[in-house]
Formats: sequence, C-alpha cells, structure tokens
Amino acid sequence: MKPPFSLPIVANMATSGSGAPKRFTRRAVLLGSLFLGGAAGGSTLHQSWLSQQDEDRAERAHIMDRHRPLPIIPVYDARATGLVGHARARLPQMLQLRQACIGSLTPIFRVGLRAADSLALSWLRRTRSPYVAELESIAALADEPGIFLLNTSYEWGCTALAAPSAARNSARLLRTLDWPYDGLGRLVEVVRQMGPAGEFLNVTWPGAVGVLTGMAPGRFAASINQAPARGKEEDKWTAAHNTLQTFEHSDAWPAMHLLRHVFEAAATFEQAKQILERTPLMAPTIFTLIGVSPRETCVIERTETEHASHTGVSSAANGWKYGHFPGDWAGLHDADARGDNEGRRRAIERYAARGSAPFAWVAEPILNSFTRLAIEADPHKGSLIVRGYEATPADDEPNEAGPATADLHLQWPLA
Repeated sequence: MKPPFSLPIVANMATSGSGAPKRFTRRAVLLGSLFLGGAAGGSTLHQSWLSQQDEDRAERAHIMDRHRPLPIIPVYDARATGLVGHARARLPQMLQLRQACIGSLTPIFRVGLRAADSLALSWLRRTRSPYVAELESIAALADEPGIFLLNTSYEWGCTALAAPSAARNSARLLRTLDWPYDGLGRLVEVVRQMGPAGEFLNVTWPGAVGVLTGMAPGRFAASINQAPARGKEEDKWTAAHNTLQTFEHSDAWPAMHLLRHVFEAAATFEQAKQILERTPLMAPTIFTLIGVSPRETCVIERTETEHASHTGVSSAANGWKYGHFPGDWAGLHDADARGDNEGRRRAIERYAARGSAPFAWVAEPILNSFTRLAIEADPHKGSLIVRGYEATPADDEPNEAGPATADLHLQWPLA
C-alpha cells in the first residue's frame, strides 16, 4: 500500500558509505520518535518557564514602580510623519509593547508565531483596509514577528457609556479597556492625526494602525468593544476557530481600521453612525459613539453584516444588550466568558449625566486586574482625559489594577 505521505519513507531508509540503501532498525525509529517527542515536550516546558520568568519580571517591575512618580502620557503629532513616523520615533516603546504582549519564546514557538503572523498579513492584504502598506512599513522597523498578529488581535474586555454630560449641554464618552498584558497602561500614548474631515486624537500605542478609542473635537468620539464569540461556549477553542474562519474567508474591514477611516472621513455624528452601521466587518464588534449634542449618543452592535443601534443613554460591555441576532447568535444574548457584563453596564450607567471627579466611576466591577486604560471624552467641549492602569502585585489585596500614569488632560485646541 502506498504510504499517505513521503516522510515515513525518508525515515526508514538511509544510505551507507558505499551508497547502498540501509534500513533503520525499529529501535532507531523508536528512539528517533522518542527524541522528537521529547524535544516538543521540552520546548513546551521551556516555554512555560520563559512565560513564568516574564511574569516574575513584570511583578518586580510593578513593585519598583510603586516608589516612582507616575509617568506622563506622551502626545505625538503624526500629522506630518504619519504612524510610520510615530513608530520610528517610539521604536523602543513599540518593541517593549511587543515583548509585553508576546513574551519570550522558544525556537519552536517562535516558528509558530511567524506562521501566525504571515497568516494575519495574508488576510490583511485581502481586506478593504487602506492601511496595510503602512503596517508593513512598521513591521519592517520592528524586524520581529508579531506586529501583524497584534494588529488583528481581538481579545479584550471593555466597558463604555454614551450619555449626556453633567451639564446636559454636550455628550460624554466614558470608557475602559481591559487586556491581560502588562505594559499597555504604562506605555499608552495619544497621537494627533489628520484626515480629509479634520483632525482627531487617537488613544493608542506605537505600532498600531487602527483606532480603538478616539476623539475628533467638534465632531464625535468613539470606541470599540469586543463582541461575544459566535458559538454556544466562549472559550479559547471557539476564539481560535472564529479567528481561522475570519482569516480564511473574510475580505471585509477590520473594525479598528474602519474606525480610523471614520475619524478621517466622517464630518458629523450622523455620517459616522451610518458608516459604522452599514460597512461589512471582518468580525462582530460593538461601537460606542457620541457627537457634540447631548442627544447624539448611541451604541451600535454589529455582526459582520447586520447591526442593532440604540440611541439615547447607551452602555456597552462585551455581550449583546440591544440586538437579537439569528443563527449562531441564538441563545447568546448578553453572553460573556467573565460573566460580569450586566454588572459592569449597571455600574457605568449610574454616571449618565452625573458630575464626578475624573475617573471616580472606575471602580469594581468596572475596575479589575486586567484594566489598562480609562478615558473621558467630550467632543463638544474639546476635552479628553486619559489614564493608564496596570495590575497591582499579586500579594496586594484586592488584586486589581491601579494608576500607572498621571492623568493626561487635553483641551482643544492643543497648544
């Protein structure tokens, strides 16, 4: 019978010094198999050890940081240089972020990362995003794998509120971003960008080309929340399957790239809302959007092709609140792995049209050990406040997150 693939033939035959074929013994094949299995197992153990070393270093850094002044969040003007110029100017910080998100890797796991990074790039080239060439230039600066994969990552938790301000003469966006990686709060930046519709402020990191959270003074502010995973259970296998399906079949916009396009091209709240509702997406997403009027507040829950929008006081976590989508979404209304969607939404809704000190609303359950960023934005007043967070050391009680930066208060027009 013909073997299913050629490798066993190669493994069972060798050549002697005289050129005659020499058959491997069963013992040699067994020992070779044991060696390969041991190498794979050893690499996994080595990877676990490296990951633990990364966690220990982060823990020591947190303890040392408690005795230092909180750093100032940088503001970078990319209107002339673009985001490639931003990445070039902040290359050490970009590499720090890559290390924080990916960590140290064994050679075998590094090969896997390169393969995943290539898959992400191949998919990005098929999408409608106009920012892929820019991202390729940024990845060339890093000269390390992972930049494309990180720019397609979709594994964060968020809480957001779109509501009138306390004075009820404008709209206000409150938003936190939760991600388990150390360094994202400490290294957050604000980038000043320009598009045909005007300028905007992007709360971001060096090396990222999309927008997760932003404000266009005099126009609108918006943020992205991760939507629930398609399927009956939200776990790592569901997430991996959904990601592979996206990479294989989708040529639509990545949500972070679409939101950047909206900031560049939409002149008004209504224009932004229509684009976010109607444009095909690579994956389900939740957008929170506010304009300059206290009546311009909404949450847009999106599948790849459908939407459910709620205007007025609106909140978002990581499950469907306003939409009931058919098919694979049946039975998943308000589903999330953490199980605290409703609690986070109720907590943030208490601050609708309510005055408070900056970030007084960032408390449990909105605040947790994964919280890395909080913002308050009012595009009518041109006000943006940003604070980075990092997890507190594991021996602290409670183990949650605390400020990792000084509060950045920006008032438009910038000086």
